[in-house]
Amino acid sequence: MKSSIRSLLLLVLPLAAAALPAPARAFDAGAVAAARRELQAAVDHGDLAAMLAARAHFAAVSAAEPDAALLHDWTAYATWRALPLETQKDRKVAEKLGDDAIAHAEKALATDPKDAEALAILGGLQGLMTGLRPADMMTLGPQSGANLARAAALAPANPRVALLQGIGDLHKPAQFGGGPEVALPDFRRAQELFAKESIADTTAPDWGRDDAFLWEGQALARMNEWEKARDAFRHALAANPGNGWVRKSLLPDAEKKLAAAKATEGK
Repeated sequence: MKSSIRSLLLLVLPLAAAALPAPARAFDAGAVAAARRELQAAVDHGDLAAMLAARAHFAAVSAAEPDAALLHDWTAYATWRALPLETQKDRKVAEKLGDDAIAHAEKALATDPKDAEALAILGGLQGLMTGLRPADMMTLGPQSGANLARAAALAPANPRVALLQGIGDLHKPAQFGGGPEVALPDFRRAQELFAKESIADTTAPDWGRDDAFLWEGQALARMNEWEKARDAFRHALAANPGNGWVRKSLLPDAEKKLAAAKATEGK
């Protein structure tokens, strides 16, 4: 009897094990960490080709692990970085990239509906797409605002969500409740949240510390607050000394405008 039961178990257990779902595959963390570093270097240098290369690396890892929301997040974010530069170069290519990035953000949300960063990036992408599809502005604009608001409600302590909300507010027309005065509190809240954030995971999103100051400076510049804008750009460089846009363009321009304003006052 015991021998029969043992024989039956030897037959059934392998079949039961085969029926169990295969364990979830882990994505290539090393490849993601390398692409993250690659993308940051590309952003620092304003190198579109390098940004697109990093995006392709994220997309390749994502294709191998389509159920990993984080990989869709990275692919969408890399596109968000590249899209303004690609728009200047080739609007048709930029439009296709934007559509693909939106699809990645939506796939992330299909996997994880509470992925606040995916929602915020989706909102940011929709905001950029209004420049590529002006005829769809009245659809894309409200969608962008709604997704950014939902992201903020889901993750009020996420600094990148606050940052993207500020960028959206800055570019939103004043008649629809946007403008630099509206965006400034978003950027300053993002700075406070970044100061509290500590990320050890080499695959997790860690971008934006310098952007929070950079965009504060841009908002202040629009208000002709050149001394405060200069200080904000200096803080951006302190957060990331490699930021070429700030070092080569934004900060020197603010210093020139400030010098000109002081010269005018002295007359």
